[in-house]
Amino acid sequence: MKTERLSDQAADRAAYEGYMAELGTDDSAFRAKFREAFFHALQEQLTARQYEVLWMSEVEGLSGKEIAYRLGISQSAVSRHLTRGKKRLRTLLAYNLELRNHMFA
Repeated sequence: MKTERLSDQAADRAAYEGYMAELGTDDSAFRAKFREAFFHALQEQLTARQYEVLWMSEVEGLSGKEIAYRLGISQSAVSRHLTRGKKRLRTLLAYNLELRNHMFA
C-alpha cells in the first residue's frame, strides 16, 4: 500500500511538473487568467468533500489521520476522497494541456 501511494505521489508530482513546465513559456497575464479559470474548474469538477480533503492534504500538509479527525470521517473515507479527487484532477490537467496545445498549435 505504501509503495502504491509513493508511486501515485511520484506520478502526481511528474504530471504537475510537466504541466508547470508547459505553462512556463506563457506570459504572466495568461498564467494569471488560466490559474483563476483552473481553480474555478477544479471546484466545479470535484465534490465539495474531495476539494476539502485535497486542500487539507496538499496545501495544509495534513495527514490522512488528521484530516479524518477534523472532518469526523474515517481514514479510509479520506483515502477514497483523495484518490478520486486526484484522478479527477489528473483528468482536468490532461484536458487543459490538450486544449492548450490545440489552441496554440
